Amino acid sequence: MKSLVKILSVIIVISTSATSCVSNYIASNNDTYKYPSTNEMLVYHPKSVKICNTSSISDENFSSTLRKDVVLTESNNIYAEKKFSKRVYNLLNEAKTYLGTPYKYGGTTRRGIDCSSFVQHVFAALNISLPRTSIEQSHRGTFVSKHNLKKGDLIFFAHTPKSRISHVGIVESVSPSGEIFFIHASSSKGVTISSLDTAYWSSKFRTGKRILDSDIDLQKLREKAQDSNSLAKASV
Repeated sequence: MKSLVKILSVIIVISTSATSCVSNYIASNNDTYKYPSTNEMLVYHPKSVKICNTSSISDENFSSTLRKDVVLTESNNIYAEKKFSKRVYNLLNEAKTYLGTPYKYGGTTRRGIDCSSFVQHVFAALNISLPRTSIEQSHRGTFVSKHNLKKGDLIFFAHTPKSRISHVGIVESVSPSGEIFFIHASSSKGVTISSLDTAYWSSKFRTGKRILDSDIDLQKLREKAQDSNSLAKASV
């Protein structure tokens, strides 16, 4: 009889302990369960279970990652703009070394140069290859409307609305009021700076093209930053 009582007591103790373990497992935290010997925890979801690293899922670390992503993106944008501005600066500096050079139809040297050869040589100094004639140059780059022109853009002219492109210049500056100045090889003055707002040039303006495009550099850097962001978030 005593043996039977002891056996029953052992069974009751075991049963109680087992129930207690199960209750603690469920009630301790129904969201996460940390393994005692690692930095990993089991994240519980009604339909899925996955292992995560605790060092990468805290709010503080996640916020820090986001801050770094924002700083990285802003830094990339600033870098791209500075790089673009430097290219424009170098382009216009090269163009201005030709100021006063006499115009010569078909000319390709500083002793005498025409409009398209002038543009071709200036861009070549930045290792950018352009065709020889203004009509061919007008097929390069991306279209820019007149009110969106900025320094370094190409502008093209024709004698009449129906005639072909016959002249090209480089936007040298845009005043706060919106007046556009461009540097070009003029048949009457040689390489000079003129205003697009004059009646003569305004009536002959046909289109603008952007060869130096900062948006391309920015887009590449944004894509690179987004890839880094995706990798960082994938590790969370």
